[in-house]
Amino acid sequence: MKMIPLLLFCCLSALAKPSNYSDQQALMAFKSAISLDPFNSLSDWSPNHTICNWSGVTCSSRRQCVVSLNLTDMGLAGPISPFLGNLSFLRVLDLYNNSLGGHIPYQLGRLFRLTWLRLSYNNLEGPIPSSLGSCHSLQSLILPYNNLSGSIPSEISLLSNLEVIGLAANKLTGIIPPFFGNMSLLIGIDFAENKLQGGIPAELGMLNQLKWLNLFSNNLIGTIPVALSNCTRLYMLQLCQNHLNGPIPWEFGRLSELQYVYLWGNQLTGEIPSSVGNWTHLRKLDLSANQLSGTVPLEFGKMQQLRRFILKQNHLVSGSSGLSILTVLTNCSSLEVLDFGSNYLTGVLPTSIGRLSNSLYVLELYSNEIGGNIADEISNLTSLATANLAANRFNGTIPYALSKLPNLETLVLGANNLQGRIPESFGHLKRLGFLALNENMLSGKIPDSLGDLPQLRDLFLQHNLLSGKIPGSLGRCKTLQTVDLAHNKLTGNIPPEFVGLQNLQFYFNVSGNLLQGSILEVSKMVMVLAIDVSQNNFSGRIPSALASCEGLEYLNLSWNAFEGPIPASLADLQNLQYMDLSCNNLSGTIPVAFKNMKMLQHLNLSSNRLTGEVPKGGAFATLDASEIMGNLGLCGGWLNLPLCSHSNHKQPLVSKKVIISVVIGIAILIMSLLLVAFSYRYKHFRTPALKVWPPKISYKELVDATNGFGDENLLGTGS
Repeated sequence: MKMIPLLLFCCLSALAKPSNYSDQQALMAFKSAISLDPFNSLSDWSPNHTICNWSGVTCSSRRQCVVSLNLTDMGLAGPISPFLGNLSFLRVLDLYNNSLGGHIPYQLGRLFRLTWLRLSYNNLEGPIPSSLGSCHSLQSLILPYNNLSGSIPSEISLLSNLEVIGLAANKLTGIIPPFFGNMSLLIGIDFAENKLQGGIPAELGMLNQLKWLNLFSNNLIGTIPVALSNCTRLYMLQLCQNHLNGPIPWEFGRLSELQYVYLWGNQLTGEIPSSVGNWTHLRKLDLSANQLSGTVPLEFGKMQQLRRFILKQNHLVSGSSGLSILTVLTNCSSLEVLDFGSNYLTGVLPTSIGRLSNSLYVLELYSNEIGGNIADEISNLTSLATANLAANRFNGTIPYALSKLPNLETLVLGANNLQGRIPESFGHLKRLGFLALNENMLSGKIPDSLGDLPQLRDLFLQHNLLSGKIPGSLGRCKTLQTVDLAHNKLTGNIPPEFVGLQNLQFYFNVSGNLLQGSILEVSKMVMVLAIDVSQNNFSGRIPSALASCEGLEYLNLSWNAFEGPIPASLADLQNLQYMDLSCNNLSGTIPVAFKNMKMLQHLNLSSNRLTGEVPKGGAFATLDASEIMGNLGLCGGWLNLPLCSHSNHKQPLVSKKVIISVVIGIAILIMSLLLVAFSYRYKHFRTPALKVWPPKISYKELVDATNGFGDENLLGTGS
């Protein structure tokens, strides 16, 4: 009878606790471990509320047990509680994009019903727990963008239902295990941005369901396995930025479903196989930065869905057909990016270039051997934002047609053989931000119309034959950050309008011209990092206001006619790494404060009129004799300099000239006195009444004068 109350108590106690009590306790333990909840996302996690109504929690309808925990994008910080392993009915655990740290709890291996585990974009570290191999129902294991380390555990091979595994952007090492070839349900593998080594396992070719393979940015070596051609459902292949070599397998032509192929940044060799013509669904292809040779297959013209076609930095040639590849690509009506830069393409730019896709916004043909004129038909590419034809053999004039590209933002025509003037019509390119016409044979004046470009940031016109004055209209380009007008025939002063270029922060270079006057305007470019006005005719003093350019790292004022002392205020430029003041008429001493310029690596003061002692230590410790030569007044006893004539490293109180003048004055005074005395004696010797010389002195007078011949008054002794 006594047992009945006890049983009744136990039954009532069991009824008092909800069926998901253990789940509640596990979640409360998770919350208690959270150190930061910036959006109060877990504020409703309280025993006073039904667990199935808590934020991010989903329960089963029958048992009211937690089956899904979704806490994405909440900014939560702290460790993941191991008590989550007690959520025995959990199927989905998604903690994407938080700031969770520590290790992945080993106890998560108890969640044998778990199908989805996503912990990406956190701060998790340590190894991938081998216990996850016990989650036999797991279909998606997504752990990228953490700090996980170690190798891929072999227990992952037990996940026979796994379809997607993502481990990208961690610190994983070791090899890609061949056992993945036996996981027949895999449709996606992403191991990008790790430190994986070894080769790509040929066993991956057994995955006939595989749709995407991403091994980008590892340390993989060897050749691309031909066996991958068996993965006929593959639509994305990303093997870029590894150390792969050998050819692109001809058999890859069987991968007719490919849409995205990224193989750039390897050491692939051989020709691009013409079998790629079967990639009729291809949208993006990047084979750049390899060692591919031969011609570009004309079969690419069949790919009407091709949007990005990048073959830059290879050894490709044109062959006998010239640039006919550009003609066949006119069939690719969706083409947006075409980049064949840095190859060995020859021929002339065909007029068919004007029939390329209306969607084309990037055209890169730089660093080839393309010659002839720039075809006027390029003006038909009205969507073009970037046109880079630099470092070729283009000749003739810059076509007016380029001024008809309303969306042009970047125009690079440098290092060609272009002649004539810069078109005044360039002022119509209202979106132009980057203009590089350097290293040509352009002549005439810099057009005033360039001042009408409201978005111009970078202007490179160096190494041409431009003449006239720098147009003050450039001062209206308030967005200018870099100006390089070096090595032309420009004259006049730096326009005062340049004072208003407050955004000029990278490079101002007008060296190698015929400019003159002061550089006071330069000292007001307070944001600039590099100033080069060398090889001109600038004169006057170096403005001490240059010290206001606090971020200045490079300063070259050499080969001008600057005079006066070096401003000591330049020592305030604590970011300065390079300073060249050579070949001017500077005088005075070298500021001792330069010793404190910690970043200064190169200092050239040669061929001036500097005097005094060269400071030692600090920034002068690495000074070379050639960097002070040509200053005859310098001393110091090092760097082949003579010793300074003063002692204790102090300047003499009175100069040599003053001493010589005083000595001469005293000599003249003495000679004058002697002359007066001689004249006086001569006059008195001729008078009748001669006085006795030497005068007679009595004995008594001697006694009185010497105080009785005391010892202290005698000069000597005798009789």
